[in-house]
Amino acid sequence: LDAVLAVYSGQSQRGPAVIDDVIRVANVARGTFYKYFPSLEDAVSELGAKLAHEMVAGIASLYDTLEDPVQRSATGFQLYLSRAMIEPRWGEFVAHLNHLQPDNRLVFQITADLTNGLKAGNYDVHSVDVGVRLVLGAMIEGIKGIIDGAGSRTYIETMAGMVLRGLGVPPKSADRAVQVASRRLHEEGPTKLPWWRPFN
Repeated sequence: LDAVLAVYSGQSQRGPAVIDDVIRVANVARGTFYKYFPSLEDAVSELGAKLAHEMVAGIASLYDTLEDPVQRSATGFQLYLSRAMIEPRWGEFVAHLNHLQPDNRLVFQITADLTNGLKAGNYDVHSVDVGVRLVLGAMIEGIKGIIDGAGSRTYIETMAGMVLRGLGVPPKSADRAVQVASRRLHEEGPTKLPWWRPFN
C-alpha cells in the first residue's frame, strides 16, 4: 500500500500507474502483489479505506467533542470533502471506497451517529444501513466532483445540507447545522488539523 501511494504521488511519470510500477517501488515480485490484491483497483480501494480509517482518528479534536448527531454528521461530512479540496491526491484515493467493511472506523462512526440520531428523533430513515450507504455514496460522489473541479466551500456546504435532508432533517435545521459546522471548521481547522489550508 505504501508503494501504491508512492506511485500515485508522482514517482511514476510514464502515465497511468500499472502494477509493474507498484511492484518496482515495493521491490517485490508480481506474484507477491497478487497474493494480496487481485487487481490494482483493489489495492487502490484498500488504500482509500485505510486513509479514511486514519482520518477518523485525525479529526477527533473537532469531531469527538460534539454530542448532537446532526452536528456530528454535518461536521464529519464537510471534513472529508474539505480535505479532498485541500489535498486532491488524498481525495482521489478516498473516492475509491469500494471495499469498506463494517469494522472500518469511518463506517462505524457514521453508523453510530445515525443510530443515535434515530433514537433522538433527529433522523427519519427506515434503515441505518441504507442511511450509511446514502452518506458514503454522497461523500464519494462529492469528492469526485471536487476532483473534477467543481469544489468550493459553497459546494461542500450544499452537499452536506442535501445529505442531512436525505436523512430526514428539516431543511432549515439542516442549513443551520451545516453553517454552524462550516464556520467552526474554518475557524478551528487551521490550529487543530495539520493538513488544513484556507479555501473559499
